Amino acid sequence: MSGLFRRKKPADEQPPELSASRDPSTVLFDGSQTTYITGDKERDSSRIRMLIDSLREVSSEMEPDEQLVSMVDRAVKVVGAERGMLFASDPGGHPILRVRRDASGNDLPDTLTWSTREVQSVLETGEPVCKKADDGADFDPSQSMINLNIRSVMCVPLKFRDALEGAIYVDARASERPFQKSDLRFFEAFADMLSIVWTNRRVMEERLKAERMESDLELVREIQGNLFPATSLEVAGFTMAGRVIPATEAGGDYYDFFRTKSNHLAMAVGDVSGHGAGPALFMSSARAYLRAYSQNAESPAAILHKLNSHLSGDMGDDMFMSMFLCVLDPHTREFAYSNAGHPNPILVHAASGELEDYKRTGFALGVEEDAEWTERGPYSLEAGDTVVMFTDGILEMRRGDEQYGRERLGESILRHKDLPAAELPDVLIKDAVAWAGLEGAADDDLTVAVLRADA
Repeated sequence: MSGLFRRKKPADEQPPELSASRDPSTVLFDGSQTTYITGDKERDSSRIRMLIDSLREVSSEMEPDEQLVSMVDRAVKVVGAERGMLFASDPGGHPILRVRRDASGNDLPDTLTWSTREVQSVLETGEPVCKKADDGADFDPSQSMINLNIRSVMCVPLKFRDALEGAIYVDARASERPFQKSDLRFFEAFADMLSIVWTNRRVMEERLKAERMESDLELVREIQGNLFPATSLEVAGFTMAGRVIPATEAGGDYYDFFRTKSNHLAMAVGDVSGHGAGPALFMSSARAYLRAYSQNAESPAAILHKLNSHLSGDMGDDMFMSMFLCVLDPHTREFAYSNAGHPNPILVHAASGELEDYKRTGFALGVEEDAEWTERGPYSLEAGDTVVMFTDGILEMRRGDEQYGRERLGESILRHKDLPAAELPDVLIKDAVAWAGLEGAADDDLTVAVLRADA
């Protein structure tokens, strides 16, 4: 609004007396500290009061959508227009009509027409437009304007964080007083305040969107949390336990233990590529199908084959899921496993303290639709033997240029191997986090699960 008027110069700097032919927009009013931009002091004063009132409205608690309508009404009034319209700009730079008002403060019909050339010009260049019918070839001679007998048009850009977001447009059919450059100055001042309202509206939209997204992610996190086993499982001399710490509100890591059709015990650890709501929802789907397929088969390789057939049709080209699946017969104490592209779990032999890897036996799920997995076992677990399963998030934690890695994880497992199985996942994650000096969330989900032969 500082461009609307300027301080009056000292007497010794006053210009010579103006001639009658001088542009009235530069007339000085003697005895005033303000130089108005038109020759009509009363009209300029009224406009400035309206701008001040509009500024108060911008600062009010009125809803942004209501403010946009009110500001368009004020813009129509301040320049004596007959119609006012507010346009947003779509990603392609095309106008989207948001507000349409007449001089009486009523909504205009959906079928109204306007000077599309002038609006498009402003959206493309970001430069204001003020044109009159007597400007000749520069004026848009479209059929709609001829039919409407539009004589004057003004259109100025609206910006949000220096980005062109839309435009405000006014026009008039009256020929006795077409829009002048001085009208454009006031109109631009209104557009500046309208941009404030526009910004408030966008900020509010972004805040509401963020709140909705946060609420959705919180719901996903809550649902996902309910899918993990609530407590450790102790049955027939074995303990199964696990812990997942998502990098965001929800993650793509997975662990589970459940019974198969013959009352055997199955345990799985998986990792969907990426993290966030998408992988979390996909993980939930994989969990449901894994449990369903385990009621009809007990071979880890056969179960993974069925699961892969389902997942391959749903996963995109850039998504996959690694998984380690073992099935334990608690009566014979034997188990078999298949490893679909997952980090090798570590077996701790209680008697010797030696560590052994359970290597991969095939591709990750979702990579090849017709993939097959080999199955290894049966293996016998002696009393105190512990199988530690994990995802790559814990191995890839960093301190500077170093990764935590399997060696440090193995050392941590040996230090704590005598702890109760239910406590081991949290302690192993805590060691990795402490080594990395992590204070906030990790870059990836952190998951550890254990199977312990207690007796």
